[in-house]
Amino acid sequence: MTGSAAALALVPAGPGDIETVRSLLEEVSAWLLAQGVRQWPASFADEWFVPALEAGHTWLATREGELVATITLQWDDELVWGPRPPEAGYVHRLAVRRGVAGVGAELLAWAEQETRASGRALLRLDCWSENARLREYYESHGFQHRGDTVEWDWTVSRYEKQV
Repeated sequence: MTGSAAALALVPAGPGDIETVRSLLEEVSAWLLAQGVRQWPASFADEWFVPALEAGHTWLATREGELVATITLQWDDELVWGPRPPEAGYVHRLAVRRGVAGVGAELLAWAEQETRASGRALLRLDCWSENARLREYYESHGFQHRGDTVEWDWTVSRYEKQV
């Protein structure tokens, strides 16, 4: 990984990491909500993230031994994208602690590399359609808007990038 002085280390999250992942997601969600951004719920019920964790799709990112982020990279997403051939990786729950600038970009680069290594040509993700700052961030990293869809009671914007 490129970036700051110390390398970013990624390890798969396991069943013993459920509370660690939940805590990090809720920490980031609380910060977003304080900024007026309704990206995620204030609290994460198990069904929001545990199935992906148990399936081996959730990762913990550390720098110099300190937890700085989590990311989920899975190989389908019928809820947001509908049934699709196995052509893409799908990023979910990318959560980075405040004060560790650049980690999000490093994690997106990691997800691109993993997706490419799996033989897939596309990396996809989504976000709340009214989260203009995050949409701009994804676009600045080469993702193209591929339309909006309704997920539960939220309108989400879908993004895709060739890898």
